[in-house]
Amino acid sequence: MAHTVRPGGSGQPPKNDDLAVQIDNASSRSGLVDLVDAMPFPVLRVALDGTLLFANEASGVLLRESELSIGQPMPQDWIETIKATVDGGAKKTIDWEGFPRRYQLTFVSERNAGWVDVFAIDVTRFIEAEERAAFAVSHDSLTGLPNRALFSDRLEQVIALARRNGNMAAVHIVALDGFKEINDTEGHTTGDAILQIVASRLSRATRTSDTAARLGGDEFAVIQVEPAGEDGVDVFARKLQRVLAEPMDFGGRTIACSAGIGISVFPGEVGSGEDLIRNAQIALDHCKNEGGGGYRFFVNEMHEEIKRRRAVEAELAHAIDNHEFILHFQPKINLTTGKVTGMEALVRWIHPVNGFMSPADFIPVAERSRLIIPLGEWVLRESCERTKAWNDAGLGPLKVAVNLSGVQFHEPSLVDGIRSVLGRTGLPPECLELEITETVAMEDAESTSAVFKRLAELGVSLSIDDFGTGYSSLAYLKRFPIDRIKIDKTFVDDIGGEANAGAIARAVTTLGHSFGMEVTAEGVETTDQVTFLRRLECDEIQGYLFSKPLPRDQFESFVREYEPALEVEPAIPNWSAFRAKKPARV
Repeated sequence: MAHTVRPGGSGQPPKNDDLAVQIDNASSRSGLVDLVDAMPFPVLRVALDGTLLFANEASGVLLRESELSIGQPMPQDWIETIKATVDGGAKKTIDWEGFPRRYQLTFVSERNAGWVDVFAIDVTRFIEAEERAAFAVSHDSLTGLPNRALFSDRLEQVIALARRNGNMAAVHIVALDGFKEINDTEGHTTGDAILQIVASRLSRATRTSDTAARLGGDEFAVIQVEPAGEDGVDVFARKLQRVLAEPMDFGGRTIACSAGIGISVFPGEVGSGEDLIRNAQIALDHCKNEGGGGYRFFVNEMHEEIKRRRAVEAELAHAIDNHEFILHFQPKINLTTGKVTGMEALVRWIHPVNGFMSPADFIPVAERSRLIIPLGEWVLRESCERTKAWNDAGLGPLKVAVNLSGVQFHEPSLVDGIRSVLGRTGLPPECLELEITETVAMEDAESTSAVFKRLAELGVSLSIDDFGTGYSSLAYLKRFPIDRIKIDKTFVDDIGGEANAGAIARAVTTLGHSFGMEVTAEGVETTDQVTFLRRLECDEIQGYLFSKPLPRDQFESFVREYEPALEVEPAIPNWSAFRAKKPARV
């Protein structure tokens, strides 16, 4: 049989001799056999009992890889399909997986024939393309881990099984500490490599029944299936922290990345996988707010706190639209002249139901929700309008200091927005001072330097607030176009009778002056502090010894009635003359 393939066969003729004779000897069929052999896809003829009778040349790969031969029985699923084809009197199509190829097989039966013809199409490439597309939809392209959608789907299955069997399950949400800074300083290539290493470590730390996934950014998640009680969850969380904290080597440079973990456990007060994920993320938020690192279990009190925060967010948005905020101004006194030279603008919320609300209660919520952007725009505009009006009325010249949060500072439209406010209000740029905390300034020093440069080009003054509480690099501090640094109140409180009291205030003042900056001390409350700061040649002070932050009408009265209190003794102010005119403290 010149046109019959027998890979792996015994060399014996087919069982159906009559059919073999017809194929080989009938001259009327020889052309058809040649045609079938020339086809580029496998064509086979199989007896009704499943014995392979004939295969064309293109069938060679299929037969070799599947270890099939002429004269031998075909796989059971073929035999079942042959029976169904003959009984149904029509063709049947099935998907069949050889190794490593995959085929689509079509079985065709002729009436009263003793065989079935099988036509095979190699669909390996198509199926692999579909699988790649499905993988891309359900997996993270950078790390190869399941993405959030697949993670959520698997979590629902785990919860359903745990509910049915009365077992536990836990979700660990993992976030790297300081990854943004690493990404900015080391570059995105290194950042991506770190994420890949983290993904690999999480995969190695989990069992085959668990699922590790990347939810996005530097946030990962793990489903822990059937932990050995809460102790097992605790042990696993410590294991994750341990493996993630191992140093990573990048060509001789070592980078270490700690991680914070938020954990929620099933069963609990959850109804779905999304509840479990949300609760774990709430626990992670608490972990981050405590400085990162470590791990926290979700408790219901956290959920209540989140609900309160969301309520405050909704009320904040309403308050911004309905002008429920006012500004208070705290006077700033020049230590050389004793005059009021400016003020710090501080926002206050007069809630229609709860009354006065402390900034500590709503500023963090405004920053997390980004409502600080429209609120900050209002504060800046109102501060500039009021300062312009006071200066025009002869109350000044006064310079107003406005605080910028980290969210505002990193907003791309910041500089253009400030330029626009100065243009609309007519306030000279030199009458506006922008304050940013040391911690925010050093989050991304390179970016900070670029923003500071653009702000300085507007002509406004720049100040570093809470100086000494963060981790400033002196090299960067020298490069920043800073006009003023402010000594934090904690270091002013330290001024007293002890030998080393006031050492940090002295160091900050000396440092600021050496860099050509002015120095302001915050939270001044005693005459001893004033005396000490004057001897240091500190430039400016503010605090309750002079005045608390005042509503604008009281601030205006304060400035109009204020008399310099340093005229009698340069080193020891005449505070009695000042106090006679100072508004009552609340």
